Amino acid sequence: MSDLFISYQSNDPLARSFQVQLQKWAQQEWEFPTISFHEQQPPVKFNGRQSGRLRREVHREIKQSHQLLIIISRGTWQSEWTDWEILMARKEDKQVLAAKLDSTNMMPLALMDSQPIWIDPFRPEDLVQRII
Repeated sequence: MSDLFISYQSNDPLARSFQVQLQKWAQQEWEFPTISFHEQQPPVKFNGRQSGRLRREVHREIKQSHQLLIIISRGTWQSEWTDWEILMARKEDKQVLAAKLDSTNMMPLALMDSQPIWIDPFRPEDLVQRII
């Protein structure tokens, strides 16, 4: 179980470096939330034959987490997985957090309806303060 379930795109260099930074903060700061990550574009297609197992795993992780953080990269708005994660978080009554690594990145449609809490991705104290 983690405090914060994080959805990100590992093929985006900025998002990947942010993931590494989050892991460092989590190791260094005792107040920092426990975290787990999910790839927004996993190797399994959203409607593919093998997606059911991955959906169950991700749903279980979201259900066991306190909050969902969506890291918005260039391609996040096109990710069916990200929209689904947001819908699952809302279904499980989880708070959705969002962070744009670049102000020009478009947010996914499901995020518009979820009333996310926007955080500054470069301030670890923002994440610490936002954990329930």
